[in-house]
Amino acid sequence: MDASLVPSAGEPGACRCDRREFVRHCTATCLCASTFHSIAQPLDGDLRQARREFDALAVAAHALDFDRRIAFINVEINQRIEYAADPESAPGADVWSTPCETLARGTGDCEDFAITKFFLLLASGSPRHGFRLLYARHRRLDLLAAPVPHLVVLAGWPLVDPLVMDCITPLLLALSRRDDLQPVFSFDQSAVWQRVDAAPISPGRSGIRPWRTTLARTRQQLH
Repeated sequence: MDASLVPSAGEPGACRCDRREFVRHCTATCLCASTFHSIAQPLDGDLRQARREFDALAVAAHALDFDRRIAFINVEINQRIEYAADPESAPGADVWSTPCETLARGTGDCEDFAITKFFLLLASGSPRHGFRLLYARHRRLDLLAAPVPHLVVLAGWPLVDPLVMDCITPLLLALSRRDDLQPVFSFDQSAVWQRVDAAPISPGRSGIRPWRTTLARTRQQLH
């Protein structure tokens, strides 16, 4: 485990995510391609259309109970977004896509899928503590290959053995059944947890820099 990616309990209110280490770790043979984007942003008209699409999905999801809502959002985003790795020539720029940017493009890699699902759960009125983003290491079928970084959504109420909303499988399986995932840390819009622990190590603040910038852009685009 790369210590620079793991939130440090010794630094209250902060997640020790060194920028260059994070970029290096996430771009090396990553299943979800580069975790960071340096691609053209959608036009304003495309973003407005994407906002309407997002709102319609949130309204439809809100009409469902929480378990059905999780399944609905997972299927809809996996079907609407085409998996696309970032260009190998793209330099590591610490910007993650917002839901509107991802829906406008219609393509994305693992963190784009996960962030879009996360905000749809939020917008559809899901329990505040019923979902998180999980940064994990994914062990592929080739057991000789090194595990690669992967981002998914954890969802469930209570959040004890949550379901995994993933872009690489349509199945909603409990985290305890995902032997291919090694949790590193989880986070939401306000805190960071070691793996999926109950008590956050940075309550009231998410110290992950690219996540903070994505939160700011998302608030601008959805309000």
